[in-house]
Amino acid sequence: MWRVMERLRTGDAAISEIDLLQEVTKQVEGHTICALGDAAAWPIQGLIRHFRPEIERRINERGGSQMLEAAE
Repeated sequence: MWRVMERLRTGDAAISEIDLLQEVTKQVEGHTICALGDAAAWPIQGLIRHFRPEIERRINERGGSQMLEAAE
């Protein structure tokens, strides 16, 4: 999750990674013995829920989605 968050922060990720990260947080949330799993998932879920347009804008400005598509 941290690596994807770093790429999202810098705008070097693909738009599809936002949904991927959201899915990973849903898989972690409530499925670990340690409460730190939930503690890691919830801030990311809130970030995506409230700031998705800003994340997408950063990616589009950096052209991150084009870099991933070119690699595929």
